[in-house]
Amino acid sequence: MSDPVLSVEGLQKYFWEQNSLVDRLLGNDPVAVRAVDGLTFDVRRGETLGLVGESGCGKSTTGETVLGLQEPTGGRVEFEGRDVYDLSGEALDEFHREAQIVFQDPFSSLDPRKTIGKSVQQPLDVHDVGTKAEREDRVRDLLDRVGLSGSQYDRYPHEFSGGQRQRVAIARALALEPEFVVLDEPTSALDVSVQAQILNLLSDLQDELDLTYLLISHDLSVIRHICDRVAVMYLGEIVEIGDTAELFESPGHPYTEALLESVPRASLAEQDRTIDVLTGDVPSPRDPPSGCRFRTRCPEVIPPEGLDIDQKAYREVMNLRGLLENRSLSVTKLWERAGYDSPPEEPDDAAVDAFVDAAIERHLERSLPREYRVHVEDAFAAVARGNWETATLRDDFESVCERTNPDLDGTDHPVACHLPDR
Repeated sequence: MSDPVLSVEGLQKYFWEQNSLVDRLLGNDPVAVRAVDGLTFDVRRGETLGLVGESGCGKSTTGETVLGLQEPTGGRVEFEGRDVYDLSGEALDEFHREAQIVFQDPFSSLDPRKTIGKSVQQPLDVHDVGTKAEREDRVRDLLDRVGLSGSQYDRYPHEFSGGQRQRVAIARALALEPEFVVLDEPTSALDVSVQAQILNLLSDLQDELDLTYLLISHDLSVIRHICDRVAVMYLGEIVEIGDTAELFESPGHPYTEALLESVPRASLAEQDRTIDVLTGDVPSPRDPPSGCRFRTRCPEVIPPEGLDIDQKAYREVMNLRGLLENRSLSVTKLWERAGYDSPPEEPDDAAVDAFVDAAIERHLERSLPREYRVHVEDAFAAVARGNWETATLRDDFESVCERTNPDLDGTDHPVACHLPDR
């Protein structure tokens, strides 16, 4: 196992809303959008680490923050033993030469007013590498190396296809002979056949130039093709890290399983397979769930000890708890279902019973054992009387998945999950 080129510890990047001067004058509290929230991982010398997850989970922000393109909110990033965020002057210039990035959209990352030769040459000009003639020679050599031609030096980006523009972007990233490159969705905007060409090019360049990659992608087929290890990211956190082959064959986290399950299969033997898709929406990074952030969509949340209840019924109770705690239960509609035109000011026992029956019918499709159902009925009765403070099911139904955010364990294949068989 080689030494890490890059070490990330507790990395955070928050974007703030309601943080303007007007908001402060009005007394509005700032709201943090937790794009990256406590990432810890290493990238070993000569490897490709894949960072995978759904759109919006914070992958691209991670790549940009690691390189200092975004100012971190917290945490530490070391490149070859040096704290990236403490660098300045010549040390910072040296880091910028040694660490580069290839952006997702090859067209928007290239200046349409500059020839591709000038775009590739720009890093050499900024760092004053060699003479003017030597820079131009190096650019022409780089264009040849990435599968273009040095004779295309004076052509403009609009004259190239998407795959060719991405080759230009790769050449620009390699101009200063870096050791480490962040590849931010380098093939997502390309056709499938062109994707394969770019991935093979990146692999060949890595072997030839001894490069280390952090590959950011939502495409698991790309990850499997080129990566040595994979880090799975969900809502600003890493939930699993492992060798690519092991992770694809034996995923340890329910979210990883769901991602792999969603990949289309070419085998006719699997044409009738049942796909268990994720339920619910991705929570907002403005207000992530307590405890395990995946628990609101996880197919297997751990009930409290001694609670004998099937998973789907427990999920319904958890969803109901969320409605009660957020006071987002539609009380008026439930009174209408109970046969009342409007909520009674002081409902009697018969009205409360009717409200409870309507709420049970609306929000609990699955039957609960009587010993558990009574707690739900008491909560609905409290809502009927306007006592939201006592309409809680937390004491009876709270899961460890809600109380504690699981850390990545210390194994060779770390997984952040409370389930005992993970």
